[in-house]
Amino acid sequence: MSSQTGFKRIGLADVAPHGQGLLIPRTGTGGGGEFGADITNELRTFAITREPVAHRVVFTVAHDIFDNWFNLELEGEEISEKSQQFDKQVQLQLTKLRAKQELMRMAVFERAYGYAIIVLGYKDEAKSLAEPLTNATDLVSIKAYSPTQIANVTEVTDKNDSRYGLPKLYHIQQRGIASLKVHYTRVIHFATRLLDHDWKGKSVLDPIWDDLTTLRNIRWGMGQTMFRYGSGFPDLTFTGANLADIEAYIDSGAFANLSARTYFAHSEDQTLEFKGLQGRALDPMNYYLPPMEHISCGSSIPLAILRGVQAGALTGSEVNQQEYYGLISDEQSGYEEGMRELIKAILKFNGFSEDNIPNFKFNWKGGFELDEEKKTNIDYVKAQTLRIQAEWHTRNEIRKMEDPNAKDLSEEQGGNEIIGKAQPFEKKLPFEITEQGDSYLVTELKKKVKS
Repeated sequence: MSSQTGFKRIGLADVAPHGQGLLIPRTGTGGGGEFGADITNELRTFAITREPVAHRVVFTVAHDIFDNWFNLELEGEEISEKSQQFDKQVQLQLTKLRAKQELMRMAVFERAYGYAIIVLGYKDEAKSLAEPLTNATDLVSIKAYSPTQIANVTEVTDKNDSRYGLPKLYHIQQRGIASLKVHYTRVIHFATRLLDHDWKGKSVLDPIWDDLTTLRNIRWGMGQTMFRYGSGFPDLTFTGANLADIEAYIDSGAFANLSARTYFAHSEDQTLEFKGLQGRALDPMNYYLPPMEHISCGSSIPLAILRGVQAGALTGSEVNQQEYYGLISDEQSGYEEGMRELIKAILKFNGFSEDNIPNFKFNWKGGFELDEEKKTNIDYVKAQTLRIQAEWHTRNEIRKMEDPNAKDLSEEQGGNEIIGKAQPFEKKLPFEITEQGDSYLVTELKKKVKS
């Protein structure tokens, strides 16, 4: 405090030590999250539970990946009854295992921390989960685990083993239960963003982490600006008062309940002025938008969707949705390898052996829907295309183009006739055109002769 003024802080200015990186001090004016700091799983957990953008990038995307689910199709028999029965059989078992819920949790873990596992609960002859799977008779449960629940991973150290450097045992911690050791033969390991030969994978948060940190600092600053200066800056002038008089007035507690963090009490001989920006707060959008654009680039999520604006209010919202669901489609493809392992494990206990499991593919149900007008226009264009191709294709060929499973027409039914050649359009459908430009189909009726 100077000899002539009573410049005093109402709030504390001490930094509460609370880790590093994304975390913001709870008190004072100390620095916020550190740009370029190390990223830990503790901080990743903090981000997805406290940062709106990180939550959207992890949770929302993970749920969008599996929300609409999928159908299974036998390769080469996509629309057949056999394919539908196959899908129905597998879907029934997936429902019993609560697979959709566990796969969603797996996707959240994998996106947040770089990898995740699903432990398959078998009935088999092994004495513990740490032993390799032995003569399994049934698959009774599945459970997703994140790296935050895995205390340690024992890797294969035998250089002659094809799994050298990959996990052998997963040491899983559960609340109230002793640590579980699970052999890799009971685990499906998911990691879709790998560098080199690292089985741990990379979190989707890592490429956007520094911008998340910057964004959080900006938001914290916006809140502090309102808290500190929203009500104005108290400036008290005591005419004819000395320092002792000013301090006595301050110590009386007259300003103890002010929400402003600081105030300036002084005699008429002192002044205080904020330099640089004339005491005005900066426009936050000029600083808020660039980190959001960088996050959009690093996450491949369109900025409009990342911000959560309603689709109906967006300019070019349809393009944004198509781009977003293109990302979702890529993520779905990345999980198919592990999901195929799960489905094969299910089939082994439902009438299929290792050697006769059929080839199948995933038909993901799209999240982007066209409106009825666009669907009608697409159907019209398809019909027009078939009509043109009929000029040099047979009826049976056209039918196959429209429906690959359509049965061929016989020779008597004209199945092998080229429609455009056999029945010219002009002769089959005579038209008359009126002066107004309208066209009508004209059919000549033969006059009956009375007998």
